[in-house]
Amino acid sequence: MSSPPDDQYLFRGNETERHRLDNQYRVIQKCFDKGPVTLSGSLHEGRVNKVLDIAAGSLAWTMDVARSVEPSKVELYACDISSDSFPHKSVIDMFGITTFIHDVTKPFPEGMRGQFDVVNMRLLLYALTEGEWKLALKNVHDVIKPGGHLYLFEFDAPWYPGEDVNPNAVASWLPTLNKILDKHAKAVGYIDNLTERLPKILRDNSFTIKDQLVGPVPFGMAGKTCRSINGASLAGDEDFMGGVTKLILRRVMIRALAGGYLEDEDGNPVTTEEGHLQLLERFVKGFDVYGVLFKGIHVTAVRN
Repeated sequence: MSSPPDDQYLFRGNETERHRLDNQYRVIQKCFDKGPVTLSGSLHEGRVNKVLDIAAGSLAWTMDVARSVEPSKVELYACDISSDSFPHKSVIDMFGITTFIHDVTKPFPEGMRGQFDVVNMRLLLYALTEGEWKLALKNVHDVIKPGGHLYLFEFDAPWYPGEDVNPNAVASWLPTLNKILDKHAKAVGYIDNLTERLPKILRDNSFTIKDQLVGPVPFGMAGKTCRSINGASLAGDEDFMGGVTKLILRRVMIRALAGGYLEDEDGNPVTTEEGHLQLLERFVKGFDVYGVLFKGIHVTAVRN
């Protein structure tokens, strides 16, 4: 779909969104101690000729790959449901990337079947329902060569207190917030525990798990004390990642209000704009003091 329905997708592309996606990619790489993309080392063995980045957003991952390969040896492709977050054409051309518009729940063009050695796809938690995940992985399976790699990164929907935060300190707002996230996931059909379910979903769709990493991604003040997978400091991005979380929160709460499942701390329905804004303010106050952790998963899977 070139114009996705407003009731399903939380984010819209523009220059501001492009910068957000670039920075978000950088922070997530830090959380999992990932440097520049190396395509699992297979590039150096001469096995990677074509690479596809799906749900490519700002092309941050694709350009990361482009910096580490010889353009004459590797063809780079990137697609998304909209080109609104893509960089300027001059930047895309400079990196030698072929871009196109595509909805991953729809089959790819026939000429792409079995063509790609590596496919990357990430951050579709708030874009795909459970049924759409199965469609997407079937379509991805079709374009990867047998033995080719699929890279995935996803979040869980629930938010957690920072590792050094007493749960009682966030008890007045975080459980209520997570209840709203849970109701939103059920209303829309999202899978809200992908760190647990994604490996099995991949196996059920003819992929073999080669490697997986599960770890925390800090948002807001939680970044001051949270450590990466290998123990490196993640301090320095608190303001940026805090802004990302507030963006998600605001958009989910707008959907919850419209859908009739927004509730306050006592379980009372919130049905007015005034009540919605007051509840949001209470959440933001708590978040500004403590921040939250998301649980994320990096998976490398092999196409059977």
